[in-house]
Amino acid sequence: MNKITKIRLIPFMLGLVAAGAAPGQTAAPAPPATPTLRLSLTDAVTQALSDATQEHLATLSVSLAQARADVALSALRPQASAELRVASDMVNLKTFGFAAPGFPTVVGPFDVVDAHVTAAWDVINFAARRRYEAARAGVRISEAERRRIENEVAAAVASLYVSVERSRARIDEIRANVELFGKLRVLAFDQQKAGVGTRIDTTRADVQLARQRQALLVAENQRDLAQLALLRAVGGDLGTTDVVLTDDLTKPQDDKPTVQAALLSARQLRPELRTLAEQQRAAELAEKAVRAEKLPHLTLSATGTESGNYVRDLFWTRSLNAVASVPIFTGKRLETQIVQAQIQRQQLAEQQRDLERQIEQEVRQALLRYDNARSRVALAEQNIKLADDELEIARDRFQNGVANSIEVDNAQNSVAAARDTRVDALADAAQARFDLARATGEIRNLIPGQTGPL
Repeated sequence: MNKITKIRLIPFMLGLVAAGAAPGQTAAPAPPATPTLRLSLTDAVTQALSDATQEHLATLSVSLAQARADVALSALRPQASAELRVASDMVNLKTFGFAAPGFPTVVGPFDVVDAHVTAAWDVINFAARRRYEAARAGVRISEAERRRIENEVAAAVASLYVSVERSRARIDEIRANVELFGKLRVLAFDQQKAGVGTRIDTTRADVQLARQRQALLVAENQRDLAQLALLRAVGGDLGTTDVVLTDDLTKPQDDKPTVQAALLSARQLRPELRTLAEQQRAAELAEKAVRAEKLPHLTLSATGTESGNYVRDLFWTRSLNAVASVPIFTGKRLETQIVQAQIQRQQLAEQQRDLERQIEQEVRQALLRYDNARSRVALAEQNIKLADDELEIARDRFQNGVANSIEVDNAQNSVAAARDTRVDALADAAQARFDLARATGEIRNLIPGQTGPL
Protein backbone atom coordinates (compact mmCIF):
# COMPACT_ATOMS: atom_id res chain seq x y z
CA MET A 1 0.00 0.00 0.00
CA ASN A 2 1.51 3.25 -1.09
CA LYS A 3 1.62 6.46 0.90
CA ILE A 4 -1.24 8.13 -1.03
CA THR A 5 -3.57 5.19 -0.33
CA LYS A 6 -2.75 5.38 3.41
CA ILE A 7 -3.61 9.07 3.51
CA ARG A 8 -6.94 8.46 1.80
CA LEU A 9 -7.82 5.75 4.35
CA ILE A 10 -7.31 8.05 7.31
CA PRO A 11 -10.74 9.84 7.11
CA PHE A 12 -12.45 6.46 6.68
CA MET A 13 -10.76 5.03 9.82
CA LEU A 14 -11.57 8.13 11.82
CA GLY A 15 -15.21 7.72 10.82
CA LEU A 16 -15.20 4.16 12.13
CA VAL A 17 -13.76 5.27 15.44
CA ALA A 18 -16.37 8.03 15.79
CA ALA A 19 -19.20 5.61 14.96
CA GLY A 20 -17.89 3.03 17.43
CA ALA A 21 -16.29 -0.35 16.69
CA ALA A 22 -18.77 -2.53 18.63
CA PRO A 23 -21.63 -3.84 16.46
CA GLY A 24 -25.05 -2.52 17.38
CA GLN A 25 -23.58 0.18 19.63
CA THR A 26 -25.34 3.56 19.36
CA ALA A 27 -24.14 6.98 20.39
CA ALA A 28 -25.14 8.17 23.86
CA PRO A 29 -28.15 10.47 23.76
CA ALA A 30 -27.45 14.13 24.25
CA PRO A 31 -28.51 15.52 27.65
CA PRO A 32 -31.81 17.34 27.59
CA ALA A 33 -31.57 21.08 27.19
CA THR A 34 -32.12 23.00 30.39
CA PRO A 35 -35.00 25.45 30.03
CA THR A 36 -34.47 29.14 30.40
CA LEU A 37 -34.94 30.41 33.94
CA ARG A 38 -36.53 33.84 34.22
CA LEU A 39 -36.00 35.46 37.61
CA SER A 40 -37.21 38.68 39.11
CA LEU A 41 -35.51 39.77 42.30
CA THR A 42 -38.66 39.05 44.32
CA ASP A 43 -38.92 35.57 42.80
CA ALA A 44 -35.27 34.91 43.60
CA VAL A 45 -35.75 35.93 47.24
CA THR A 46 -38.91 33.83 47.55
CA GLN A 47 -37.21 30.74 46.14
CA ALA A 48 -34.16 31.26 48.33
CA LEU A 49 -36.31 31.48 51.46
CA SER A 50 -38.14 28.28 50.53
CA ASP A 51 -34.80 26.49 50.10
CA ALA A 52 -32.67 28.07 52.84
CA THR A 53 -31.65 25.74 55.66
CA GLN A 54 -31.36 28.59 58.17
CA GLU A 55 -34.90 29.70 57.33
CA HIS A 56 -36.20 26.18 57.95
CA LEU A 57 -34.33 26.01 61.27
CA ALA A 58 -35.75 29.38 62.30
CA THR A 59 -39.28 28.20 61.49
CA LEU A 60 -38.71 25.09 63.60
CA SER A 61 -37.47 27.31 66.44
CA VAL A 62 -40.75 29.25 66.33
CA SER A 63 -42.70 25.98 66.51
CA LEU A 64 -40.53 24.80 69.41
CA ALA A 65 -41.08 28.05 71.30
CA GLN A 66 -44.84 27.75 70.73
CA ALA A 67 -44.76 24.19 72.11
CA ARG A 68 -42.94 25.44 75.22
CA ALA A 69 -45.59 28.12 75.67
CA ASP A 70 -48.31 25.46 75.44
CA VAL A 71 -46.53 23.41 78.11
CA ALA A 72 -46.39 26.48 80.38
CA LEU A 73 -50.11 27.13 79.74
CA SER A 74 -50.99 23.58 80.76
CA ALA A 75 -49.93 24.38 84.34
CA LEU A 76 -52.85 26.87 84.52
CA ARG A 77 -55.44 24.36 83.34
CA PRO A 78 -57.26 21.67 85.36
CA GLN A 79 -55.48 18.34 85.55
CA ALA A 80 -57.12 14.92 85.88
CA SER A 81 -55.76 11.42 86.23
CA ALA A 82 -57.19 7.91 86.69
CA GLU A 83 -55.58 4.90 88.34
CA LEU A 84 -56.59 1.28 88.80
CA ARG A 85 -54.85 -0.92 91.35
CA VAL A 86 -55.36 -4.66 91.72
CA ALA A 87 -53.07 -6.21 94.31
CA SER A 88 -52.56 -9.06 96.73
CA ASP A 89 -51.16 -7.60 99.96
CA MET A 90 -49.73 -8.76 103.26
CA VAL A 91 -49.51 -6.36 106.18
CA ASN A 92 -47.15 -6.39 109.15
CA LEU A 93 -49.36 -5.16 112.03
CA LYS A 94 -46.39 -4.50 114.23
CA THR A 95 -45.34 -1.78 111.78
CA PHE A 96 -48.52 0.13 112.68
CA GLY A 97 -48.12 -0.41 116.42
CA PHE A 98 -50.46 -3.42 116.73
CA ALA A 99 -48.82 -6.09 118.84
CA ALA A 100 -51.11 -8.05 121.14
CA PRO A 101 -50.94 -11.58 122.45
CA GLY A 102 -53.00 -13.97 120.37
CA PHE A 103 -53.03 -11.76 117.29
CA PRO A 104 -50.87 -12.63 114.33
CA THR A 105 -48.07 -10.30 113.45
CA VAL A 106 -48.62 -10.57 109.69
CA VAL A 107 -52.09 -10.45 108.16
CA GLY A 108 -52.82 -11.74 104.67
CA PRO A 109 -52.46 -12.30 101.89
CA PHE A 110 -55.69 -10.55 100.86
CA ASP A 111 -56.88 -9.06 97.60
CA VAL A 112 -57.36 -5.31 97.06
CA VAL A 113 -59.15 -3.59 94.18
CA ASP A 114 -58.75 0.21 94.08
CA ALA A 115 -59.92 2.48 91.27
CA HIS A 116 -59.81 6.23 91.73
CA VAL A 117 -60.00 9.44 89.70
CA THR A 118 -58.26 12.64 90.81
CA ALA A 119 -58.83 16.17 89.51
CA ALA A 120 -56.81 19.23 90.56
CA TRP A 121 -56.70 22.87 89.54
CA ASP A 122 -54.31 25.61 90.57
CA VAL A 123 -56.90 28.34 91.00
CA ILE A 124 -54.37 30.92 92.16
CA ASN A 125 -50.83 30.49 90.86
CA PHE A 126 -49.25 33.81 89.95
CA ALA A 127 -45.83 32.26 89.30
CA ALA A 128 -47.21 29.84 86.68
CA ARG A 129 -49.06 32.66 84.94
CA ARG A 130 -45.88 34.77 84.72
CA ARG A 131 -43.93 31.78 83.41
CA TYR A 132 -46.54 31.33 80.68
CA GLU A 133 -46.27 35.00 79.70
CA ALA A 134 -42.48 34.64 79.58
CA ALA A 135 -42.88 31.60 77.32
CA ARG A 136 -45.15 33.64 75.02
CA ALA A 137 -42.40 36.26 74.85
CA GLY A 138 -40.07 33.44 73.79
CA VAL A 139 -42.36 32.79 70.81
CA ARG A 140 -42.08 36.43 69.78
CA ILE A 141 -38.30 36.24 70.17
CA SER A 142 -38.17 33.26 67.80
CA GLU A 143 -40.42 35.03 65.30
CA ALA A 144 -38.18 38.12 65.36
CA GLU A 145 -35.13 35.92 64.84
CA ARG A 146 -36.83 34.26 61.87
CA ARG A 147 -37.53 37.69 60.39
CA ARG A 148 -33.86 38.63 60.88
CA ILE A 149 -32.77 35.53 58.96
CA GLU A 150 -35.27 36.36 56.21
CA ASN A 151 -33.75 39.84 55.97
CA GLU A 152 -30.24 38.41 55.72
CA VAL A 153 -31.30 35.94 53.02
CA ALA A 154 -33.02 38.72 51.06
CA ALA A 155 -29.94 40.96 51.32
CA ALA A 156 -27.61 38.13 50.25
CA VAL A 157 -29.78 37.22 47.24
CA ALA A 158 -29.99 40.89 46.24
CA SER A 159 -26.18 41.09 46.28
CA LEU A 160 -25.93 37.97 44.10
CA TYR A 161 -28.54 39.40 41.74
CA VAL A 162 -26.49 42.61 41.44
CA SER A 163 -23.37 40.51 40.81
CA VAL A 164 -25.02 38.73 37.89
CA GLU A 165 -26.34 42.04 36.56
CA ARG A 166 -22.85 43.53 36.84
CA SER A 167 -21.25 40.67 34.91
CA ARG A 168 -23.90 40.79 32.17
CA ALA A 169 -23.55 44.57 31.81
CA ARG A 170 -19.78 44.20 31.56
CA ILE A 171 -20.19 41.60 28.80
CA ASP A 172 -22.44 43.98 26.86
CA GLU A 173 -19.92 46.79 27.22
CA ILE A 174 -16.98 44.61 26.16
CA ARG A 175 -18.92 43.33 23.15
CA ALA A 176 -19.49 46.95 22.18
CA ASN A 177 -15.73 47.47 22.59
CA VAL A 178 -14.99 44.48 20.36
CA GLU A 179 -17.27 45.89 17.67
CA LEU A 180 -15.72 49.34 17.99
CA PHE A 181 -12.13 48.08 18.02
CA GLY A 182 -12.90 45.90 15.03
CA LYS A 183 -13.95 48.95 13.06
CA LEU A 184 -10.81 50.78 14.12
CA ARG A 185 -8.72 47.78 13.04
CA VAL A 186 -10.34 47.98 9.58
CA LEU A 187 -9.50 51.67 9.53
CA ALA A 188 -5.85 50.91 10.37
CA PHE A 189 -5.59 48.40 7.52
CA ASP A 190 -7.25 50.85 5.13
CA GLN A 191 -4.75 53.50 6.13
CA GLN A 192 -1.89 51.09 5.54
CA LYS A 193 -3.21 50.20 2.09
CA ALA A 194 -3.57 53.91 1.30
CA GLY A 195 0.07 54.39 2.25
CA VAL A 196 -0.58 56.71 5.17
CA GLY A 197 -0.38 54.02 7.84
CA THR A 198 2.33 51.62 8.94
CA ARG A 199 2.50 47.96 9.92
CA ILE A 200 2.89 48.93 13.56
CA ASP A 201 -0.51 50.65 13.35
CA THR A 202 -2.24 47.48 12.16
CA THR A 203 -0.35 45.40 14.70
CA ARG A 204 -1.41 47.74 17.47
CA ALA A 205 -5.04 47.47 16.30
CA ASP A 206 -4.80 43.66 16.24
CA VAL A 207 -3.44 43.62 19.81
CA GLN A 208 -6.15 45.95 21.06
CA LEU A 209 -8.85 43.78 19.50
CA ALA A 210 -7.28 40.61 20.95
CA ARG A 211 -7.21 42.20 24.41
CA GLN A 212 -10.90 42.97 24.23
CA ARG A 213 -11.71 39.46 23.08
CA GLN A 214 -9.71 38.07 25.99
CA ALA A 215 -11.53 40.46 28.35
CA LEU A 216 -14.81 39.21 26.90
CA LEU A 217 -13.85 35.62 27.69
CA VAL A 218 -12.93 36.56 31.28
CA ALA A 219 -16.19 38.47 31.68
CA GLU A 220 -18.21 35.50 30.43
CA ASN A 221 -16.47 33.24 32.95
CA GLN A 222 -17.24 35.73 35.72
CA ARG A 223 -20.88 35.78 34.60
CA ASP A 224 -21.03 32.00 34.77
CA LEU A 225 -19.56 32.00 38.28
CA ALA A 226 -21.99 34.68 39.47
CA GLN A 227 -24.87 32.84 37.86
CA LEU A 228 -23.89 29.59 39.62
CA ALA A 229 -23.83 31.36 42.98
CA LEU A 230 -27.30 32.80 42.36
CA LEU A 231 -28.70 29.43 41.25
CA ARG A 232 -27.20 27.81 44.35
CA ALA A 233 -28.82 30.42 46.59
CA VAL A 234 -32.29 30.09 45.05
CA GLY A 235 -32.19 26.30 44.87
CA GLY A 236 -32.20 26.28 41.07
CA ASP A 237 -30.74 23.69 38.70
CA LEU A 238 -27.01 24.34 38.56
CA GLY A 239 -27.02 23.06 34.99
CA THR A 240 -29.13 26.00 33.85
CA THR A 241 -27.12 27.93 31.30
CA ASP A 242 -29.61 30.66 30.45
CA VAL A 243 -30.76 32.78 33.36
CA VAL A 244 -32.75 35.85 32.40
CA LEU A 245 -32.93 38.58 35.03
CA THR A 246 -36.15 40.52 34.54
CA ASP A 247 -35.44 43.43 36.91
CA ASP A 248 -33.39 46.34 35.67
CA LEU A 249 -31.37 47.50 38.64
CA THR A 250 -29.79 50.41 36.75
CA LYS A 251 -32.98 52.38 36.22
CA PRO A 252 -33.27 55.72 38.06
CA GLN A 253 -34.45 55.52 41.66
CA ASP A 254 -36.36 57.87 43.88
CA ASP A 255 -34.50 60.29 46.05
CA LYS A 256 -32.90 58.84 49.13
CA PRO A 257 -34.73 59.17 52.48
CA THR A 258 -33.69 61.72 55.06
CA VAL A 259 -31.60 60.61 58.00
CA GLN A 260 -34.58 60.98 60.35
CA ALA A 261 -36.88 58.92 58.09
CA ALA A 262 -34.24 56.21 57.65
CA LEU A 263 -33.61 55.96 61.41
CA LEU A 264 -37.36 55.82 62.12
CA SER A 265 -37.76 53.02 59.59
CA ALA A 266 -34.87 51.09 61.16
CA ARG A 267 -36.38 51.39 64.65
CA GLN A 268 -39.70 50.05 63.36
CA LEU A 269 -38.49 47.35 60.98
CA ARG A 270 -35.17 46.00 62.23
CA PRO A 271 -36.00 42.64 63.87
CA GLU A 272 -32.82 42.71 65.96
CA LEU A 273 -34.33 45.51 68.05
CA ARG A 274 -37.57 43.56 68.46
CA THR A 275 -35.60 40.50 69.55
CA LEU A 276 -33.83 42.39 72.33
CA ALA A 277 -37.07 44.09 73.39
CA GLU A 278 -38.79 40.71 73.70
CA GLN A 279 -35.80 39.26 75.53
CA GLN A 280 -36.05 42.11 78.03
CA ARG A 281 -39.77 41.46 78.38
CA ALA A 282 -39.11 37.75 78.97
CA ALA A 283 -36.45 38.53 81.59
CA GLU A 284 -38.86 40.93 83.34
CA LEU A 285 -41.58 38.27 83.41
CA ALA A 286 -39.11 35.67 84.64
CA GLU A 287 -38.25 37.97 87.55
CA LYS A 288 -41.95 38.50 88.28
CA ALA A 289 -42.49 34.74 88.19
CA VAL A 290 -39.82 34.23 90.85
CA ARG A 291 -41.29 37.00 93.00
CA ALA A 292 -44.76 35.47 92.57
CA GLU A 293 -43.53 32.24 94.16
CA LYS A 294 -43.57 34.13 97.48
CA LEU A 295 -47.33 34.70 97.15
CA PRO A 296 -50.01 32.26 98.39
CA HIS A 297 -50.80 29.36 96.10
CA LEU A 298 -54.32 27.90 96.12
CA THR A 299 -55.09 24.46 94.72
CA LEU A 300 -58.45 22.71 94.56
CA SER A 301 -58.51 18.95 94.20
CA ALA A 302 -61.05 16.12 94.33
CA THR A 303 -60.55 12.37 94.44
CA GLY A 304 -63.22 9.72 93.91
CA THR A 305 -62.42 6.11 94.79
CA GLU A 306 -64.05 2.73 94.32
CA SER A 307 -62.26 0.22 96.56
CA GLY A 308 -62.74 -3.18 98.11
CA ASN A 309 -61.33 -6.67 98.29
CA TYR A 310 -63.15 -7.84 95.16
CA VAL A 311 -64.80 -6.24 92.18
CA ARG A 312 -68.24 -7.36 93.41
CA ASP A 313 -67.97 -5.53 96.74
CA LEU A 314 -66.49 -2.15 95.77
CA PHE A 315 -67.53 0.90 97.80
CA TRP A 316 -67.47 4.57 96.77
CA THR A 317 -65.47 7.11 98.76
CA ARG A 318 -64.37 10.64 97.91
CA SER A 319 -62.09 13.40 99.14
CA LEU A 320 -62.43 17.15 98.49
CA ASN A 321 -59.48 19.41 99.27
CA ALA A 322 -58.60 23.08 99.17
CA VAL A 323 -54.91 23.64 99.85
CA ALA A 324 -53.39 27.08 100.35
CA SER A 325 -49.63 27.20 100.62
CA VAL A 326 -47.01 29.90 100.92
CA PRO A 327 -43.24 29.45 101.12
CA ILE A 328 -41.68 30.57 104.38
CA PHE A 329 -38.02 29.70 103.96
CA THR A 330 -36.36 28.57 100.69
CA GLY A 331 -32.70 28.79 101.64
CA LYS A 332 -32.45 32.12 99.76
CA ARG A 333 -33.20 30.33 96.50
CA LEU A 334 -35.84 32.86 95.48
CA GLU A 335 -33.70 35.84 96.41
CA THR A 336 -30.78 34.50 94.38
CA GLN A 337 -33.01 33.87 91.36
CA ILE A 338 -34.35 37.43 91.59
CA VAL A 339 -30.80 38.82 91.56
CA GLN A 340 -29.96 36.66 88.52
CA ALA A 341 -33.02 37.95 86.66
CA GLN A 342 -32.14 41.56 87.49
CA ILE A 343 -28.57 41.10 86.21
CA GLN A 344 -29.90 39.57 83.01
CA ARG A 345 -32.22 42.53 82.48
CA GLN A 346 -29.32 44.94 82.97
CA GLN A 347 -27.23 43.03 80.43
CA LEU A 348 -30.03 43.11 77.87
CA ALA A 349 -30.55 46.83 78.44
CA GLU A 350 -26.84 47.46 77.75
CA GLN A 351 -27.02 45.30 74.62
CA GLN A 352 -30.05 47.22 73.39
CA ARG A 353 -28.34 50.59 73.81
CA ASP A 354 -25.27 49.29 71.96
CA LEU A 355 -27.43 47.79 69.19
CA GLU A 356 -29.35 51.04 68.74
CA ARG A 357 -26.07 52.91 68.25
CA GLN A 358 -24.79 50.21 65.89
CA ILE A 359 -27.94 50.38 63.76
CA GLU A 360 -27.76 54.17 63.65
CA GLN A 361 -24.15 53.87 62.48
CA GLU A 362 -25.16 51.35 59.79
CA VAL A 363 -27.94 53.62 58.54
CA ARG A 364 -25.72 56.71 58.37
CA GLN A 365 -22.94 54.77 56.63
CA ALA A 366 -25.40 53.30 54.12
CA LEU A 367 -26.72 56.78 53.33
CA LEU A 368 -23.18 58.07 52.76
CA ARG A 369 -22.32 55.13 50.50
CA TYR A 370 -25.56 55.68 48.57
CA ASP A 371 -24.68 59.35 48.01
CA ASN A 372 -21.19 58.39 46.90
CA ALA A 373 -22.48 55.70 44.51
CA ARG A 374 -24.97 58.05 42.85
CA SER A 375 -22.25 60.66 42.45
CA ARG A 376 -19.98 58.06 40.81
CA VAL A 377 -22.74 57.16 38.35
CA ALA A 378 -23.12 60.78 37.28
CA LEU A 379 -19.34 61.15 36.91
CA ALA A 380 -19.09 57.89 34.95
CA GLU A 381 -21.70 59.11 32.46
CA GLN A 382 -19.68 62.29 31.91
CA ASN A 383 -16.50 60.26 31.46
CA ILE A 384 -18.20 58.10 28.83
CA LYS A 385 -19.24 61.15 26.84
CA LEU A 386 -15.76 62.66 27.12
CA ALA A 387 -14.02 59.42 26.08
CA ASP A 388 -16.36 58.95 23.11
CA ASP A 389 -15.69 62.51 21.94
CA GLU A 390 -11.93 62.06 22.32
CA LEU A 391 -12.04 58.78 20.37
CA GLU A 392 -14.07 60.40 17.58
CA ILE A 393 -11.55 63.22 17.28
CA ALA A 394 -8.58 60.83 17.41
CA ARG A 395 -10.11 58.61 14.75
CA ASP A 396 -10.77 61.58 12.45
CA ARG A 397 -7.23 62.88 12.96
CA PHE A 398 -5.77 59.42 12.24
CA GLN A 399 -7.99 58.98 9.17
CA ASN A 400 -6.88 62.38 7.84
CA GLY A 401 -3.24 61.56 8.46
CA VAL A 402 -2.56 64.28 11.05
CA ALA A 403 -2.11 61.88 13.98
CA ASN A 404 -0.64 58.42 14.46
CA SER A 405 -2.30 55.29 15.82
CA ILE A 406 -0.94 55.86 19.34
CA GLU A 407 -3.44 58.68 19.82
CA VAL A 408 -6.25 56.37 18.68
CA ASP A 409 -4.90 53.60 20.89
CA ASN A 410 -4.97 55.85 23.96
CA ALA A 411 -8.47 57.03 23.11
CA GLN A 412 -9.62 53.41 22.75
CA ASN A 413 -8.21 52.57 26.17
CA SER A 414 -10.00 55.57 27.65
CA VAL A 415 -13.32 54.45 26.17
CA ALA A 416 -12.88 50.89 27.47
CA ALA A 417 -11.91 52.14 30.93
CA ALA A 418 -14.82 54.62 31.01
CA ARG A 419 -17.32 51.93 30.05
CA ASP A 420 -15.94 49.57 32.67
CA THR A 421 -16.12 52.31 35.29
CA ARG A 422 -19.75 53.01 34.40
CA VAL A 423 -20.64 49.33 34.80
CA ASP A 424 -19.06 49.27 38.26
CA ALA A 425 -20.67 52.57 39.23
CA LEU A 426 -24.16 51.42 38.23
CA ALA A 427 -23.73 48.07 40.00
CA ASP A 428 -22.31 49.73 43.12
CA ALA A 429 -25.27 52.13 43.15
CA ALA A 430 -27.70 49.21 43.01
CA GLN A 431 -25.78 47.46 45.79
CA ALA A 432 -25.80 50.65 47.86
CA ARG A 433 -29.60 50.81 47.55
CA PHE A 434 -29.90 47.28 48.92
CA ASP A 435 -27.39 48.00 51.69
CA LEU A 436 -29.52 50.99 52.68
CA ALA A 437 -32.66 48.85 52.52
CA ARG A 438 -31.04 46.29 54.81
CA ALA A 439 -29.89 48.95 57.26
CA THR A 440 -33.38 50.47 57.48
CA GLY A 441 -35.17 47.11 57.50
CA GLU A 442 -36.97 47.88 54.25
CA ILE A 443 -35.27 44.90 52.60
CA ARG A 444 -38.47 43.11 53.67
CA ASN A 445 -40.18 44.76 50.72
CA LEU A 446 -38.58 42.00 48.64
CA ILE A 447 -40.48 39.37 50.66
CA PRO A 448 -44.10 39.05 49.46
CA GLY A 449 -46.64 39.69 52.20
CA GLN A 450 -43.99 40.64 54.77
CA THR A 451 -43.87 44.44 54.59
CA GLY A 452 -44.77 46.85 57.35
CA PRO A 453 -43.60 47.32 60.95
CA LEU A 454 -43.07 44.38 63.24
